[in-house]
Amino acid sequence: MNENPYPFTLSRTEYRYEFVSISPKKQVRKIVLLSQTEWIDIFNLALLDMLEDGETSDLTETNNEDLKTVLATVTKIIDDFLTKKPACYIVFRGSDERRQRLYRIVISRELIEINKFFDVFGGIGKTIHLFEPNKPFDYFLIQKL
Repeated sequence: MNENPYPFTLSRTEYRYEFVSISPKKQVRKIVLLSQTEWIDIFNLALLDMLEDGETSDLTETNNEDLKTVLATVTKIIDDFLTKKPACYIVFRGSDERRQRLYRIVISRELIEINKFFDVFGGIGKTIHLFEPNKPFDYFLIQKL
């Protein structure tokens, strides 16, 4: 083709990390999807299971008895992403009330260690607060120190 092409750009608005949750019973492919929000420096984090039909879900329960390892892996992924994009924030929330409560408990329990590497905030509506242990928030926001 001899036509001059239009200029184009490649937009990196979505980042996908994958790992496998392993137990004696089964292996489950996990996906951490970081998607750019309407704000250029804020990315939404979704933790997904890859289902047998190729679809993904944030509602399935893996029950692989490896929650601590999965959360440690997600934390390492957050660190990797924010190291590559240090001016960005990651926002996340539980896909249901039980998961939201779990995230709040884990952050509260691990806050001293987390604060060595990240600033953690909690949001209520459009208002952002410095994270306070055991205070209910609608969502969480993390930035690398």
